[in-house]
Amino acid sequence: MNTLLTKLGISLLSCLPLSTHHSLGKFIGSILFVFNNRNRHIAKVNIGLCFTKLSQTRKQQLLKKSLQENGKTLIECFWLWRHPQQITGALLGNLTNPDLLTRAREQGTIFVTPHFGSWEFIGLLTAANSNLLILYAPPKSEHITKLSCQGRSSTGGTVISTETLNAKRLIKHIRNGGSVGILPDQVPDGNGGVHSYFFGKRAYTSTLVCKLAQKLQCPVVFCYALRNKQKTLQYDAYYYDAPKEIYNNDIVSSTNALNKNIEDFINTAPEQYIWSYKRFKNPAPGDSYPY
Repeated sequence: MNTLLTKLGISLLSCLPLSTHHSLGKFIGSILFVFNNRNRHIAKVNIGLCFTKLSQTRKQQLLKKSLQENGKTLIECFWLWRHPQQITGALLGNLTNPDLLTRAREQGTIFVTPHFGSWEFIGLLTAANSNLLILYAPPKSEHITKLSCQGRSSTGGTVISTETLNAKRLIKHIRNGGSVGILPDQVPDGNGGVHSYFFGKRAYTSTLVCKLAQKLQCPVVFCYALRNKQKTLQYDAYYYDAPKEIYNNDIVSSTNALNKNIEDFINTAPEQYIWSYKRFKNPAPGDSYPY
């Protein structure tokens, strides 16, 4: 019964205008800000750790805006998955460095997308312009998993679960001229990461991007999409070549460079980063668990 209601609710929601999704997402974020809950607590802790110089008033303002933007990110995905044809049309506003997308059609590329802005939009846009393998962590709901895989592959991408990740397949795909999309700021399991600095605090960081870059010496491109503050139904897409430090054989140095670039992007619109994720849940030796 619950599954049926979920399917019905999502189906009805995806038929509503995108503006309604954003209004609903903002409302959900506002509710999360008012009442004590897990998302509010985690976001408050992360903002306190990463923006130590902000006043308490500014931190509260950022907390509220971030929860509202996260609400939009959560709700809008159902609309984006259902309307992929608009990704390269009316929804696309400014596009920074489109030549990097053109290059990816001819040369294997690693696209690095943090949990910043609308990662669903940038994933669909990138997949529409390259032979993209999209790595994802499966949600608990089988229906959401199926829906997200169908949506994310709707512009031509191929979705691969991180639970069945095969590094050899990624390497072969890139060497054959394909591209890979990776979310770099998820805390990896086991020995898949190292502690490197993120906003001045050590965070357990995946080494996958850096190790692939070192092994293949292929282009690494950071990309993200932000909801335009003036034209709320448009997304501005950004593509940037990674700095040469990403290719450093010292894995800590390369992951420090990875995180530093993500920091720089976040600072342009910090309210659109997903602060409600436990980014520091695997503390370095000597650091305390912050949550």
